[in-house]
Amino acid sequence: MDKYAKAFVKASLIYFGIGAITGVCMVLWPDTRFTVARVHTHINLLGFMAMMVYGVGYHILPRFMGRPVYSHRLGNIQVWLANITLIGLSISWIFEATRGGFWHTLVILFGIGQGVSIFLFIINLWKSMHPVKSSE
Repeated sequence: MDKYAKAFVKASLIYFGIGAITGVCMVLWPDTRFTVARVHTHINLLGFMAMMVYGVGYHILPRFMGRPVYSHRLGNIQVWLANITLIGLSISWIFEATRGGFWHTLVILFGIGQGVSIFLFIINLWKSMHPVKSSE
């Protein structure tokens, strides 16, 4: 398994635990629901689900196609970008709920970073599935 695929799976499991903890916190301390509801949702969807899909997708889909991943470099960049922007997005949402202003701008920037990360995955796997041109 490539390092970045394994990194995505490991990160996914960590986010799954964080999502469970935030869910329990929302039940135990209902006053925190507004502050952490978006964080809880995105940690579960982008952190657990999407990162598991990235890791498993990078590992399995190229093998099904009988081809290597188009770019290991893009995979490594995506790991860093996806994790940094998800953590930044989550922290920014907490501060945006309590302080607003500047934190809303950071939410937008980190959200755009997540979008870029998603499209890196799409591009990398799409190009991995392209037929190899024969030299004949």
